[in-house]
Amino acid sequence: MRAEFSAPPIHYQRDDKPASFWGLRGSASLHDKQLVLTAVNPSVTDAIDAQIILRGARVKSGESMVLTAADIHARNTFADRQALVPKAGTIENKGEVIAHLPAASVTRITLQME
Repeated sequence: MRAEFSAPPIHYQRDDKPASFWGLRGSASLHDKQLVLTAVNPSVTDAIDAQIILRGARVKSGESMVLTAADIHARNTFADRQALVPKAGTIENKGEVIAHLPAASVTRITLQME
């Protein structure tokens, strides 16, 4: 399975110098007729509506789970074990599949193929 993830790079200032890094990364795996995509949106300010293009396959249904928080430094601790938990995400399947990737998030997209 080949997967390509593409988004404009993220530009920022580091030590008063311009810097940039990748705008979207991820992985894909196929198990029978279930495709699992994992995508990382590193932007702390911008969400991405990602178009998922499948060659030679059609999507029957899909769902997503998102790991993100309003505070990018959020973490689970013994005192607060639920500070950062996965939540149901948003995907559309209307001829093309669109997944909403919130800012500063990791999203798992599970697609069932026909």
